[in-house]
Amino acid sequence: MNAIRRQFFLSYAVIGSVMPLLTVFLRDQGFNFFQIGLAMSLVNVPMLCSPALITLLADKKVDSRRILAVAFSLSAIVLTGLYFSRILAVTLTLFVFHGLSFVAMLPLQDGFYFSHAEEKRAAGAEKIVPYQLVRVWGTVGFIVPSVILFFKLRQDPSPDVVLLCAVLFCVLSLANSFTLPQLKRLERSGQPSKLPTRQALAQLFSKEARWLCVGLALAFLATSSYYAFIANYYSEVVGIPNSYIGLIINIGVVIEIFYQLWMPKLQRWIGLKGILVGGLAFMAIRMLLLYFFPSWQTVVFTQIGHGLEVMALFIVPPMFLDRLAGNEFRNSIQGVYTMAVGGVARVLAGVIGGLVTLQFGLRGLFLYTGFLGIGATLIILTLFSRIPPPERNSAV
Repeated sequence: MNAIRRQFFLSYAVIGSVMPLLTVFLRDQGFNFFQIGLAMSLVNVPMLCSPALITLLADKKVDSRRILAVAFSLSAIVLTGLYFSRILAVTLTLFVFHGLSFVAMLPLQDGFYFSHAEEKRAAGAEKIVPYQLVRVWGTVGFIVPSVILFFKLRQDPSPDVVLLCAVLFCVLSLANSFTLPQLKRLERSGQPSKLPTRQALAQLFSKEARWLCVGLALAFLATSSYYAFIANYYSEVVGIPNSYIGLIINIGVVIEIFYQLWMPKLQRWIGLKGILVGGLAFMAIRMLLLYFFPSWQTVVFTQIGHGLEVMALFIVPPMFLDRLAGNEFRNSIQGVYTMAVGGVARVLAGVIGGLVTLQFGLRGLFLYTGFLGIGATLIILTLFSRIPPPERNSAV
């Protein structure tokens, strides 16, 4: 599992390099709020097809390690191009290619872990490292770039340097992909004639998962708008210097580590659905607090429950979905979910969020996302029934 842990660490370090200050970088380039929202949507446009396609290739036994290597190579090239681009059309085009090369990697990594865990279980392993205790290394990786960049940004507040940091971690991710274990072909649990993508879609729209997907679609509409503009809110509404934005965001990410380490015990107490409801409820409260009380105290205070929100949005759903997966579509169900739920919501969130911000300002955006969060919480609480773990799966 060590190579998989490193892969999570390095891939999330790429995100941690870019995400906290990306929209500040775009503002420095002269983008207005709608153009920023459009750029965020363009990053996610490839999510409408590439996660399902790439995870389908993995289920068809194209070596996942080589897919990861190609993707991180392309990401490094595109991020280098963004560093040098000063033309709006070129920058937006590069955002599409960045999304094309990178957005499918996270569900592919999730599928890689679950396939490896299932392989270990089939070989008779008595103990398998739980997903959340592997995924926590992604959280650690997300933190590291902000610590590195803090000192650089204190000397030069220009956010361009974040792109070079992301390129470095792309290269390291590329190197690590060659150390990942090779997956064996497991016995198929379904009919071999069926396309894995089709089987995955059928499970997502089944009675067990449909309300989970609807609730999470609303949640992603909210959180994608939040992440698209939160750095601008910190900078322009609260007045936080660029060098401190990444560090403040990472207060919540550091706390997130302890949430993830605590998650197995929390899961025994309240179940995965309880974690899901609690995380979505906190998300709604957090956004409404940012609307009503715009201050650095609110910014810091609302980092406390960030880990619970992350578990609800990014850790619990893959665990639920793996309970519905057979060996023949274990990768595909993660990719199809990312496409059909996360992809559609994120593309819409960028454009809608940009328009809302342009019309009502950064504070108004968080009132809108707060109500989306309330809707998501109520749907999961009242309409979604938990998916019980099958006896075959000891990894979740």
